[in-house]
Amino acid sequence: MPYKNEKERKEYHAKYAKEHREKFNENSRRYVAKIKKLVFDYYGRKCVCCGETNQEFLSIDHINGNGNKHRREIMSTGGYSTYLWLVKNNFPEGFRTLCHNCNLSIGFYGYCPHQRSE
Repeated sequence: MPYKNEKERKEYHAKYAKEHREKFNENSRRYVAKIKKLVFDYYGRKCVCCGETNQEFLSIDHINGNGNKHRREIMSTGGYSTYLWLVKNNFPEGFRTLCHNCNLSIGFYGYCPHQRSE
């Protein structure tokens, strides 16, 4: 359907989403899964720190620790919008797969307990 402008396109999609909520949500879930698959196919399906492979536990990490700054620059809230940015930008360097535990530990403490020597 051709739209006269961006506002008309957004209004149409908002109306469609409201009127066809179940179908819209199903299509959205499929699309998000497709984008996540592309990202993890590229960056790996295993935490580079601890070796976790359960997909539900994996995330993408900014290697240089500049995740908050980067998300502000690309106006992302994280998660899906960051994954979409990675795909649209041809999977740039500076990212890796970590599980949520390793990723949060590095963010909070500056290290992961898996890598700390006692």
